[in-house]
Amino acid sequence: MINMELERVRGTADYLPPEQLLRNEIVNTCIKVFEKYGFLPLDTPVLERWETLTIKSGSGEAIAKETYNFKDQGGRRLGLRFDLTVPSARVLAMNPRMPMPFKRYQYGRVFRYGEVKPGRLREFYQLDADVYGTKSLMADAECIAVAIDCFKELGFKNYEVRINNRKLLQGLMNYAGVRPDRTLQAYRAIDKLDKIGIKRLQKELEDNGISNESVKNLLRIIKIKGMPSEVLKKVKKWVPGNAGIKELKELINYLNAMGIKKGYSIDLSLVRGLDYYTGTIFEVSAKELNVSFAGGGRYDDMIQQFIGTKIPAVGISIGIEPVYQTLAKKKELKKTMTMAYVAPVSEAQLIKALSITSKLRKKGINVETDLKNRSLTKNIEYAAKKGIKYILIVGERDLKEGKVTVRNLLTGKEQRVKLGILHVFFK
Repeated sequence: MINMELERVRGTADYLPPEQLLRNEIVNTCIKVFEKYGFLPLDTPVLERWETLTIKSGSGEAIAKETYNFKDQGGRRLGLRFDLTVPSARVLAMNPRMPMPFKRYQYGRVFRYGEVKPGRLREFYQLDADVYGTKSLMADAECIAVAIDCFKELGFKNYEVRINNRKLLQGLMNYAGVRPDRTLQAYRAIDKLDKIGIKRLQKELEDNGISNESVKNLLRIIKIKGMPSEVLKKVKKWVPGNAGIKELKELINYLNAMGIKKGYSIDLSLVRGLDYYTGTIFEVSAKELNVSFAGGGRYDDMIQQFIGTKIPAVGISIGIEPVYQTLAKKKELKKTMTMAYVAPVSEAQLIKALSITSKLRKKGINVETDLKNRSLTKNIEYAAKKGIKYILIVGERDLKEGKVTVRNLLTGKEQRVKLGILHVFFK
């Protein structure tokens, strides 16, 4: 026997069955919502060419520190995907005849070599839905509606949608006097406001070479949040004719038409620090969560970097981890998806027990049976430990009458059920 210390790679996690069952439930619930809106599944390789992964930044050095990359035996530089957006854009660029708009969802592992701390791993999962090939802000409204519907289906009651627009932000940056070469640094600093607070934000803005007067203006601007009509009326005085204001008005009209007339606000502190956003940006959060439940926005320029042709895009990403952490605290984790366990009293009933198990499975019932030829007592202990609700005791006397004994392991109550209608008992 090899004597070795067993340890996970730093920044990774194991998910045991009760944890994974809840995670599957979250993902499957969201996928049902995506498909209700006409989104189709897509999958892409975990491995991508380095040139593909770095195309949105224009420079491999900008993301090299947080991207797992290496050279294969042929000397080609490859990397592990750090999000699902870039690979999807690559797929679209390789399939230019795809009917537009193309609505896709994707769930999969991504990798980022960054600081490991609670809620942040180096290998984690993303669940995205995106609409490609339309400039219409109806697509933006659909993405927000999808997030809200996922939110509701997962059992959250109170939600808040924060909305902003990068075109409006750019106009406000100009109004505040921020130099063009400092704009991206300002975005990234403001994006951390919830984590670092206003005083540290002020210092970080100043440290990034933004003048005191511009910092003062920015701190005044990002405090503005509220009803769309009130916020837009205020900012219109500062940036008249700004395209972002027009787009936000149009987006709100579409949300109202979809029956979403409350629960959202325009928040000028919402930035979403990724530099590829070009228009609408939004986040959806719950009172139960300390972080956003979902977020996304419009990124119309990314695919053009692959093929030279502009294909507009907007998308949403669901935060699996914060949703899981919240639901795990609110509800008891399931131990199993098995409804019943079929246990023969002795070896003589083994074949019959296997036959009963097979018939129940064909009726769509999740069933297990004894695979170790254990005693009835041991089988009952095993089923109870796994959290299985019912045990079907297959004995000689019951079989002669065409029945089995069904025991509820939670209450201890027993009843004898005819084999011919046994499946009905579990419906």
